Amino acid sequence: MKRLRLLVPTLGLLLCAAHARADAPERVHAPLPGADGVYGRLDGLVAVAADVGAELEDGEPRASLRLSAHYLWIAGVYGRYSDAFGGAERRPERVASLGLDVRPLFLPRFSQDWERGPALLDLSLDSLSLSAGAYFAEPLGRGFGDERGFELGAGFGLPLLGRAEGPWLDLRAERRFADEGDSAWLFTASLGYHLLTWSTDSARR
Repeated sequence: MKRLRLLVPTLGLLLCAAHARADAPERVHAPLPGADGVYGRLDGLVAVAADVGAELEDGEPRASLRLSAHYLWIAGVYGRYSDAFGGAERRPERVASLGLDVRPLFLPRFSQDWERGPALLDLSLDSLSLSAGAYFAEPLGRGFGDERGFELGAGFGLPLLGRAEGPWLDLRAERRFADEGDSAWLFTASLGYHLLTWSTDSARR
């Protein structure tokens, strides 16, 4: 009987606590310190990037230079030139390409408030890009543009300073489909610098 008298108030306290917890407002998950979900990406309407690196096409290396520009970090264009400096054996010595590049994750993740940090994770996820373009190549012993075709690719980057503007390490994988000649896979690793230009404040004025 004594135990029953102790059990009744205990159950009453537990029920009151559960009721109070159910009526309490749901807690909003707060981002990590310093994670505003933007990381400077909206400081300029256009993000310009220049990347210098090395690429492998069917196992043969070339040096590459890639320039790109994206509107509001989402959709843009790219141009690339690569050169084997006389070291090619089976693949073209020089290649130029241009096309369109889209980063599909930034807008939905930002609009749904999924940018929770850390900055390295958010920026790397949002940098995932899909590209499509045309390329023009110079095969061994032939003229520039004698080989050409279509290329599809995907890539992502790592912001070395944890913000949009600054140095990035970029990795890409692409498939080239030749109109004439052999199709091949292309893998690129490059170090680049991302610059935000055309300030949003200037555009509003």
